[in-house]
Amino acid sequence: MHNNFIFERAILIFAVILLTVTSCADAKKNYIIAVSQCSEDSWRQKLKQELEMATFFNEGVELRFASANDDSHIQKRQIDSLLSSGADLLIVSPNQTDLLSDEIDKAYEAGIPVILFDRKTDSRKYTAFMGADNCQIGNMLGLFIADKLQGKGKIVEIIGLRGSSPAAERHEGFVSAISRFPGLEIVRCEYGDWTEESGETAMKQILSGYDGEVDAVFGGNDRMALGARRAMMQAGRDISNTLFVGVDALPEPDGGMGLVADSTLSASAIYPTHGDELMILALDILRGRDYPKETLLQSSIVTPENASILLLQHEEVIRQAGYLKTMNAQAGKMRDSLKLQQIILGLVLLFLAIFVFLLSFYARAYQQKKLLNAKLQYEMETVARQRDELEMERDKLIELSGDCQEESDHLSRRDSEFMQKFYSVLDKHLDNPDISVEDISAELCMSRAHLYRKVKSVTGLSPVEIIRRTRLEKADKLLSETGLNISEIAYRVGFSSASYFSKCYRDYFNRLPTDKK
Repeated sequence: MHNNFIFERAILIFAVILLTVTSCADAKKNYIIAVSQCSEDSWRQKLKQELEMATFFNEGVELRFASANDDSHIQKRQIDSLLSSGADLLIVSPNQTDLLSDEIDKAYEAGIPVILFDRKTDSRKYTAFMGADNCQIGNMLGLFIADKLQGKGKIVEIIGLRGSSPAAERHEGFVSAISRFPGLEIVRCEYGDWTEESGETAMKQILSGYDGEVDAVFGGNDRMALGARRAMMQAGRDISNTLFVGVDALPEPDGGMGLVADSTLSASAIYPTHGDELMILALDILRGRDYPKETLLQSSIVTPENASILLLQHEEVIRQAGYLKTMNAQAGKMRDSLKLQQIILGLVLLFLAIFVFLLSFYARAYQQKKLLNAKLQYEMETVARQRDELEMERDKLIELSGDCQEESDHLSRRDSEFMQKFYSVLDKHLDNPDISVEDISAELCMSRAHLYRKVKSVTGLSPVEIIRRTRLEKADKLLSETGLNISEIAYRVGFSSASYFSKCYRDYFNRLPTDKK
């Protein structure tokens, strides 16, 4: 599941775009959706960005946000203010289960739909709930620790904010899992407040009264687990064999996925945001459509074995999100200019069709990883080959145009100095697979035709041929003098595809790179 869940979300967003752009209905009701966040952190910023992106494709929706910075009293006042501003629907993540029930009940009884997201209250007066199954997350991580410790060991738990439903449910699920193994013992528990500093403080408190072994630390989230790890290091404890496990697994280099990827944390559980699905749920409620009362978002464990793959997937989604923003801007121009509407609409639909096709291709390919790698290698080789062929064709066109007049075959001092400059520029950019003859000619303050004519007259070869030969000869030298593998050498000399590099190497040297090794 974790291999394609990000792409499934991206495909869903594209489908929303397509439906919105192609809709011919002009009469759209304006909705104000109020969002009351209990705190401000990376996870909630991600949710906010997803909700804002969803509004790009749902005209007439206005979002109003408020963040309480983990203060329930502030959140109560913010909810009152949001509702008095004319909100049609309230999305709320309650800081604590008991202190906000009255405010949420008041909104519900006033006929304003209430979606509890991520966290619950003591009251049953809400329209819908969406969030992860925190008991299942705690249980899943408990079983992970039990497996890694082979059913024996001492465990410390740093629980989240006292009184918050995720903290209580994760603790309940974790204890339930650990209780199945008589050899495992939770020796100490302390509460934090979801911050890294609170995790560090809680662990220091534990270590002040406990000097035994700590085989595993379960933090209610990644930041508290990281704080606990720092506290143990500062106390001089040997953490080389200690498991540090948290929750959230934000797909960022400094988030949970990044911490697992570099082995700072042993594992983390993905705590999904799914702002796009939350927006769909809110609009279904406002428009009188059928909707589920309870929506539990699925989670999975991030380990060092899969963290790097998930981070790469996230980078791809970020890149695609940039395209989404660009397309939204194009849609805005389309509304402002009726004369250009059909042209822009066609372009947007064309790009959407391409993106949806690529995303569906990726989703299917992630189910068949070997096939993906083969297709990607083939596509990269085709692009590189076509680029080279295009460069050669352009050089032929220059020759046909008469720009390449023969010059003296005598290699003058000036020619020698020119070629030194040429090779110097080439060497500087040799590892760049996208470097072109135009780039080199621009750096040498020459036109492409002039560069071609000069290099051809001095060497008898075109710039494209020299670039290819230089890369292959540099690769041949690296094969002899370094321990780098074929792929590393290919990328170092500017080939974006290892298979295409091998083909070019064989054509030039009449042997495979593996024969050289």
